[in-house]
Amino acid sequence: MLIHILGNEFRLDSASNTTVNTAVVVRLVHTGSQEHLITIADDTGSNIGTFTMLNNTELILEKHRTDTLQVDSGTDVRVVSIAYKN
Repeated sequence: MLIHILGNEFRLDSASNTTVNTAVVVRLVHTGSQEHLITIADDTGSNIGTFTMLNNTELILEKHRTDTLQVDSGTDVRVVSIAYKN
């Protein structure tokens, strides 16, 4: 898979929701030793779903531009907006 970086990587914050620069595709990297629950919400703040991100993993996530991401705690999950092709 080839990825094209569309912005600067930053830490996913438990204090606020982020659209990750209105990204449609997001790369998440977890560099810590504890699993985290990631929450996806729509533009009204309604919960769409959650998933557990295992420690020391990477994930490519597709979402709507207005959907937001939030981590349950910590500062060891980083996100960046990307484009990709196989």
